[in-house]
Amino acid sequence: MRTLAPACGNRGLRRLAPALGVVLLMCGSAVGQNQKPKPVPSTAPQPKPSPGFVDRVLKFLGVSDSPGTLKGPGDEVVSGALWMTDLGSRATHAVTREGRFRSPVFVPGSGAILALSGNDLVRISAGSGEMMKLYPIAGVTKLVGCSAEDPDKVLVLRSGEAGGRPRIGLLSVSTGNVAPVGYDPGSGADLQMVENLEGWTRRYADTQVYVRRQTKQALSGVVEWSDVFLKADDQEPVDVSQCGGSNCGQPSLSADGRLLVFVKSEPE
Repeated sequence: MRTLAPACGNRGLRRLAPALGVVLLMCGSAVGQNQKPKPVPSTAPQPKPSPGFVDRVLKFLGVSDSPGTLKGPGDEVVSGALWMTDLGSRATHAVTREGRFRSPVFVPGSGAILALSGNDLVRISAGSGEMMKLYPIAGVTKLVGCSAEDPDKVLVLRSGEAGGRPRIGLLSVSTGNVAPVGYDPGSGADLQMVENLEGWTRRYADTQVYVRRQTKQALSGVVEWSDVFLKADDQEPVDVSQCGGSNCGQPSLSADGRLLVFVKSEPE
């Protein structure tokens, strides 16, 4: 006797297969519609990097990032009297009679000059030459320039370890505090900038001020000295100190570009 159940079962499954496929497809679609999409992980905002050493330094008046501003002529001027040149008339005159000042810089928005005298920071009127001692700042070897954004802040060089590079500081004129400004000793750009700060070449927009050696023949032989030169745009450099035998250096230009202050030492 034959059993018909398996045959009937196979035909039944074949008949039901299309219907089951539709049901499964509908169920899969429903599951897909009800399933929530996985949230995309949000990227946390990254903190902005702090300005680098070079960028911070370039915000101070007269600082140049040119590799041609290495320490050079002008270093022989240790201290002297402060002199000033009116760049409009090219007339020069003494601001102070005493010759004990060094590293003068103009204070933006005022008729005042900051300079070092021994270990003291002094403020001098550019018009009258009247001097006021502010306070001692031992260890500061050079005033580089005032901030273009905050005239109370002055970039300074401080003595480092023997034979080492100088330390960089930010002087608050109102309080006398000097905050350290760090740089990366492994960065070529940072070290180049430190060398630039040690030199006396200054750049103000399209104007460059620098020190050049001069010579002339005298009865006693060849006379050498240093003068301050100004070069604007593509024009020829101009001797704006006209020292004629005395060593002059350490120049600084006023923020409006009208006046130049420099140090003039007595002939040796």
